[in-house]
Amino acid sequence: MPRSTIGVAQSGGRWWGRWALGSSVSVVAAVSALVAGVVLWGGPAAVASENTSPFTTLSVAVGTAPVGVAVDEATGTVYVTNEGSNTVSVIDEATNTVTATIAVGSEPYGVAVDETTDTIYATNFGSNTVSVIDGPSNAVTTTVAVGSEPYGVAVDETTDTIYATNFGAGSNSVSVIDGPTNTVTATVSVGSEPIAVAVDETSDTIYAANYLSNTVSVIDGPTNAVTATVSVGSPPDGVAVDETTDTIYAANYSTGPATVSVIDGATNAVKTTVPVGSETSAVAVDEATDIVYATNEGSNTVSVIDGATNAVKATVPVGSEPAGVAVDEITDNIYAANFGSNTVSVIIPATANVSPSSGPPKTSVTVSGQGFTPGETIKVSYKTGLASPKSVTVCTTTALPDGSYSCSGTIPPKATAGAHTAHKMLVKGATSLIKVKTTFTLT
Repeated sequence: MPRSTIGVAQSGGRWWGRWALGSSVSVVAAVSALVAGVVLWGGPAAVASENTSPFTTLSVAVGTAPVGVAVDEATGTVYVTNEGSNTVSVIDEATNTVTATIAVGSEPYGVAVDETTDTIYATNFGSNTVSVIDGPSNAVTTTVAVGSEPYGVAVDETTDTIYATNFGAGSNSVSVIDGPTNTVTATVSVGSEPIAVAVDETSDTIYAANYLSNTVSVIDGPTNAVTATVSVGSPPDGVAVDETTDTIYAANYSTGPATVSVIDGATNAVKTTVPVGSETSAVAVDEATDIVYATNEGSNTVSVIDGATNAVKATVPVGSEPAGVAVDEITDNIYAANFGSNTVSVIIPATANVSPSSGPPKTSVTVSGQGFTPGETIKVSYKTGLASPKSVTVCTTTALPDGSYSCSGTIPPKATAGAHTAHKMLVKGATSLIKVKTTFTLT
């Protein structure tokens, strides 16, 4: 949650409610010349160690003060709420360009996608509503009245139910919306100032982060009853679920170090707390890789957390005041909405794949992947395991405009191929110095 506001003073003299013109004015002026949809490439991200796969970032200009972001993996589309423009930007993942801008309610914050129905839901903080958007037409089909100052939103595709947190004073609730009828069927009282919500479709459980209570409310989907309240860090600003490991992550906003609370879904107990950057506002999970991503508004970074070890494995620089974050588990790309930059950072992990992955000496192979700087020379080396030569160049190529690459070559002949075992293949960018490894098994 970006901190500068012009609203009413709440606890501790801090200011919430509406975003302020204060710190954002100079940033907005600086980027005012950008046209929505322009793609700007960044450099390689900082990494924690040489064993960590690095990332490359690019930037997509969107509307004013983007806050929320969601991905429709089925259509390859990203949706971004622009609080300052009262719009939702639609980004094509294949081209990283804005293909449509949808007018919604006042101060849209949260956004979620139902891939089954191809429907998008945006909470309008200033209108006390949720806009329902048809994916194929990018048209708002209806508007659902909810509680005061709705912020977070999540979808349970299994039950076709939408959950919206009502942040405003006096609400302190989660609105339960029936997808087929777009009507509110229940209102669940939770903690103070619920700001974010996530759904575990496997257990039909909903988790709401309560900003002022420093808690996460656990809601049973079938009964809409709060079954547990979990104390977390101060204050929780985002929440996400890993259904595969039954783990919940709460992003705790603090001036630093901020933290991510790791909650065991089976016991509703905090297992550990992970220090990250400053002013952590949102969190997302890639269940396919067991990686967690947390946006740090105060650090202008995204922390990359290994779900298996709960250790920060990399820190990725992004735009100014990153707020929402989402992951495409098909491409493994990460999207961070930069409130202060009017952009979305697309974080692309560097990858390498070899095909075939095994064979005898002199096998013809193709090595391909993504996440390198466009135009840089990429060299693929085969590690022989011998004293000499230690490595042999298999092929070289140039990274394409989208950072992807592909080149073909031949595994060395028997005399220099090394033992019949797994051999590392190293892919390195000449300019970015990004390195990523894959393996070829010699038979």
